[in-house]
Amino acid sequence: MTIKCFRAIPGEQQMATETTTFDKQSHLHAVMCFLAGPSIEKIVSIHPYRKPKPKAPKKQTTTSTSSNPIQNAKPTLTCVEETNYGFGKVETEFDMTLAMLANAVKTQEIGCNDGFDMKINNQRFVGYPKTWKVRGGCTNYQILIIFSLKQGCDQHTAAAYQTLSNKIAVSMVMLQNYFGFLEREDKWADIADGKDFPLQEFAKLSFLVQPLIDIYDEVRQRGNIHKYQINFVELGFCDEAHALTRLHVVPKGRQDIDEIVSKIKPYHGILLLEDVWPTPDANPVVAKLLSHCSPDRSILDMSTASGIPVFEVFMIVRHLLQWTRAILIYPLCDTNIYTSATSPQPLDNSRMAEKFADQFGSKLHLAAGLAHFNPPKTLDTFVRNNLSLHEQGVRAKLVVALLRHQMLMQLHQFFYIIKPYSNAVLPKPHQKCPEDFEKIISSSVLSRDVQGIVALICADMLDNDAYGAVKRKLTLFVKVAPMMNGNYHLEDINYIHNLDRAEIEGVFKSFSLVIATFRRPDFVAE
Repeated sequence: MTIKCFRAIPGEQQMATETTTFDKQSHLHAVMCFLAGPSIEKIVSIHPYRKPKPKAPKKQTTTSTSSNPIQNAKPTLTCVEETNYGFGKVETEFDMTLAMLANAVKTQEIGCNDGFDMKINNQRFVGYPKTWKVRGGCTNYQILIIFSLKQGCDQHTAAAYQTLSNKIAVSMVMLQNYFGFLEREDKWADIADGKDFPLQEFAKLSFLVQPLIDIYDEVRQRGNIHKYQINFVELGFCDEAHALTRLHVVPKGRQDIDEIVSKIKPYHGILLLEDVWPTPDANPVVAKLLSHCSPDRSILDMSTASGIPVFEVFMIVRHLLQWTRAILIYPLCDTNIYTSATSPQPLDNSRMAEKFADQFGSKLHLAAGLAHFNPPKTLDTFVRNNLSLHEQGVRAKLVVALLRHQMLMQLHQFFYIIKPYSNAVLPKPHQKCPEDFEKIISSSVLSRDVQGIVALICADMLDNDAYGAVKRKLTLFVKVAPMMNGNYHLEDINYIHNLDRAEIEGVFKSFSLVIATFRRPDFVAE
C-alpha cells in the first residue's frame, strides 16, 4: 500500500470537486412517492423533477403526387385522448406521464409488504409497498416510496434501497397510526391535484416531501443517513456499495477526515478492516507501523513500540481512515463496556451470516454472539479468566469481528454535576468543613446550590479519612468540574488532566451525591 500524494486544490473548490465526483458515483437517480388513499391514487412527489427532453420534430418528406388518390392515402393510428389531469398529466424524463408511471408501479394488495423491482426502458425502479388504514377504518390503502436507480447497479444495491423504502414507509405508517399523518397527506394531495402545478403545490403543503428530499441529498452526497423522520421516528441507512465502493473510494471528504483526525487523541486505536499490507514500493514507515498495529494498542502505544513519532503515526492513521482501510476504536481493555448495534448490518443479511460462519463455524451463530452484549457487558465478564485459553481467544476474536463490522459499539461514561433530589439523604458530619476547603469550593465553577452539599461531603469524609487525602480528593474534583457537563467521558478527563484512572474513579465515588452519570458511544470513534 502506497501513501498517495494529491495536488493541492483550494478549500472550496476541493470540496466541490470531491462532492461532485462522489455524487456521480451514486446509483440513486430519483425518489418518488406513490400514495393511494381515500381521495387519491397517484404519484404525488418526484425529486428531482427533471423536465422531459424535447422531442425532435418530425421531418417532412416531399412525396410525388399520383393521380390515384388511394396511393396517396396513408394509414393513421387513432387513439382516445388521455383524460389525465393534475398529477397524472405531468410529463417525466422517463418518456411517460406520472399517470402511466403510477399505473405501472401500483401493486395489488397481495404483493404489498414485499420487495418491488421493475425495469422500464433503461431505468430501474425499486421500493417496498406497505399498506395503511384510516384510523377507525378497515380498508387497506397503499404507500410506496420508489427509488429510481441508474444502470449498472447490482442486486445487493437494489436490495439496500428496498430496505430503505421499507423503513421510510414503516415510519410513515407509524405516524399515521399516531396522528393520522397519511390521512392529512391524502387530503393535501387531493387539493393539489386540482392545481395547474400539482407537484409544486403539494410540496408547499406536505410534510412528506422535504424529508424525502433530505434523504435523497444525503444518500447522494455521503451514501448513508441517520436522522429522525418528522423529528419522531429514527431512520438509519447505509448504501454500502456507494459509501465504501469496495474499499477503493474515499467515503468522506478530506475536510471531514481532517475534522475527525483533529479530534483523535493518543489513547485512541485503530482496527484494520481487512488484511492491509503495503506494496514493495510503499513507504517503509507504513510497513513498520502496521507490524505493530493491534486492537489492544493505542496510537501512543504503537508510536512507542515502533519508534515512529506520534505526529507521523497520526498522518498514517489519517490515510487509513480516508481510504477506508481502518476504523477508529478504543483499544481493547477489560473495563470496556460493549453493546450490540445491529442497525448497520441487519441480522437477516445472509452475506454477513456466511462470513461469521466461515470464521467461527456452526457452533456460534451471529445472533448468539450479539446476544452476549444485550444488555451491555464489560469485556472481562465476556472473556472470563476461568475459561480455557482457547475459548478466551475465540471470544476475543468474536469481539474484534463484531467491532470490524460495526455490529458492536463501546459505551463510555459521561458526567453531570447536579443538585441532589429533595428526598436525598444528606451527610451529617460531626465537625464543620475547614475554612481552606470552603475557599477552594467557593472559588470553583460549582453552582451555589451544590457548593454547600460539597462542603458537607468533605466534612463528613474528615470523620474517617486524613485531612490531606480529603483535600486531594476535593482539589481533583474541583479541577475536573468544568468538564463534567456531559461532553467529556472518563478517558478524556484522564488524558487531559493526566490523572490515574483508579484515583479519579475514587473521587467520583466520594462525591457521587452531586454527580449524575450516563453511558453513550463516543461519536468520534463510533
